[in-house]
Amino acid sequence: MAAQKTLLFVGYGSMAKAIVSGIACSALKDTYRLEIAGRNPQKAQEFIKENHIEAFGKVYGGSSEIDVIGKIVILCIKPYALGNFTYKGKADSVYSVMAGVCMDTLKQHIRADHYARLMPNVGAKYQKSSTAVYLEGDIQEEAQKIIASFGSVVFVDSETLVDASIATGGSSPAFLALIAQALVDAGVREGLRRDDSLKLVRATFEGFAHLLSEQTPDTIIASITSPGGTTIEGLSVLEDRAVRGALIQACHMAVAKAKQKH
Repeated sequence: MAAQKTLLFVGYGSMAKAIVSGIACSALKDTYRLEIAGRNPQKAQEFIKENHIEAFGKVYGGSSEIDVIGKIVILCIKPYALGNFTYKGKADSVYSVMAGVCMDTLKQHIRADHYARLMPNVGAKYQKSSTAVYLEGDIQEEAQKIIASFGSVVFVDSETLVDASIATGGSSPAFLALIAQALVDAGVREGLRRDDSLKLVRATFEGFAHLLSEQTPDTIIASITSPGGTTIEGLSVLEDRAVRGALIQACHMAVAKAKQKH
């Protein structure tokens, strides 16, 4: 039987928690050991307990030196924290979820046989992340297995496209949450109780997700709008207020912010 590989998470913030939660619900937990590294071992221990992974996860140290020899390192820290650690030895591979930190910068801080940049989102907690991935090295099969454990995977041809996917994956849950909040408020304005409005909006998003899995956005719109109807009346207001353009520009600015970090 082949020895278990180690997934070493550096950092234990929201993204790390989401990814670990997804992995913990997958078969991956039976084939990999899990280690958590950071400067505060107590917080890391709380992280393991909160995510119910005591059986296959452990805390690694509490210093700024991290042993990465032969491990699959998943960097879930903020870009500014990359230089806060000394990575001892050579890793099997490095997976970075840091926005705007390019491969060349990673290589200056940590040695590895293979490198990957990915842009997951918080849907990873429910194995529903949409993740763009750029690879250097022959690790696509293993990368597919690891990343698919917490959602869908799209391999892209350049690392700039990983930053571009902030628009479609990384930041978009926040933008969609803003839209959802507006719809809830709209229901309240029209007389619905807030909890009823929230329940209806949640169900609408669930139904919309299924529609989007089979149809394009424009066909969904066409199927709902009728000549002189209520939906086209509302859409005309959104177009008049340039909501579509505002969303596109918001995504563009989020991507531009990430590129400033290169």
